[in-house]
Amino acid sequence: MRKKLTEVINMIYEFTFENYRSYRHEATIDFTAKPINEFEQSLINGSNGQKLLPVCAIYGPNGGGKSSVIMAISELRSMVMQPLIQLAFMKKKNEKLGDASIDQLRESLSNVSTKNAYYKWDSEGAEKPIKYNILFEIESYKYRYEFEILKEDIFVENLYMENDGKIEVIFERDKESIYMCDQLESVDLENMNESLPILSYIAMFKDIDFIDRVIRFFMQIRILNYDRPSLDKRIFVKQIEKDKKRICNVIQSMGIDICDIHIDYNDDGTVDEIYTFHKLLSGEIKKLRLSEESGGTKKIISIIPVLLDGIDNSYLFLIDELDAKLHPLLLQRIIELYTDRSINSGTAQLLFTSHDLTTMCKEVFRRDEIWFSALNAYDESVLYSLVDFRKEGGNKPRNDENYSKQYLEGRYGADPYFKKLVNWEVIA
Repeated sequence: MRKKLTEVINMIYEFTFENYRSYRHEATIDFTAKPINEFEQSLINGSNGQKLLPVCAIYGPNGGGKSSVIMAISELRSMVMQPLIQLAFMKKKNEKLGDASIDQLRESLSNVSTKNAYYKWDSEGAEKPIKYNILFEIESYKYRYEFEILKEDIFVENLYMENDGKIEVIFERDKESIYMCDQLESVDLENMNESLPILSYIAMFKDIDFIDRVIRFFMQIRILNYDRPSLDKRIFVKQIEKDKKRICNVIQSMGIDICDIHIDYNDDGTVDEIYTFHKLLSGEIKKLRLSEESGGTKKIISIIPVLLDGIDNSYLFLIDELDAKLHPLLLQRIIELYTDRSINSGTAQLLFTSHDLTTMCKEVFRRDEIWFSALNAYDESVLYSLVDFRKEGGNKPRNDENYSKQYLEGRYGADPYFKKLVNWEVIA
């Protein structure tokens, strides 16, 4: 495994949101490890001895709110990053922010309209702000960023930093006033658009370390979106050219006999064709166009280069329906890229949604890494981890249970609707 040139510390502790899509009330996805004796060697070391999870997987029925968790984080990232990306784009189109081009960052922004993302089944939802609250660590500094927005008006925006065990207020903002710490007193806010986050505004015009660190955290969040194949191709092709040998080794470790990948370019630098080379049992090598590969193999080839680069740089990856078109063993191998500390020796983390139940087991996950999202009796999504769930009688799920079987039976609350199959002939 290639060693990192620098040690990157960048990790999420928890993310809380409220009045967002199907979530009427507050929901939290928590990456802090619970005191359970399961896969302790896979945990990430945070500050002050805090242990963090490398991966969280969200399960639940369609329409239960799984994707909304990822969308909420993505939307907060977009609101912070969009002003900076737009400014950089206007100045110089080919400029880069961090290790990504401006074009790539622009295309990665959420296309969700915040003013329409509130909880719809409550008549008061449209009049309440959507709330976001994220706790993270970067370069050994711990931050909490709070953001509340109603339509396009920012109601609350607060930034706090923990330094040597003490909480420092960086800035606090509400509809009536703004407080800035001493280091930010020189920042002129008179000409700032009220719909602009203070965090973004300061980062656009000032070079301040504790603000730049926060921006770097949001930049190091990566969203893989399989609805944008052209964007995916540009990203993974670049990584293949840079790290082809390791990528092929990882793909072969998954039982796929691809020994080489070759990329042909057009005269204008665009990709003409991607070829895969398979080494057969006879020793003979055969060539295929990537377009001729199965959907699962194409997904592996597109995702592994990006994930390996993200692991090297300690990114947080958000992936909706990671299991789509993947054999369960391939999905398990991707999860192991994060939980194996010999591979993920830094602080890379993965949050994904899935319907695949074969990986919902004690051999793959800790109980605090398995999450459920489902609608309750009031048509509101709720989010909770397996380790925090209480079954009838108040008992927690044990680590020797068959998680997937219990889930299918509706024992964990997030009813996957399989146990309530309808006799369609009767309905007809």
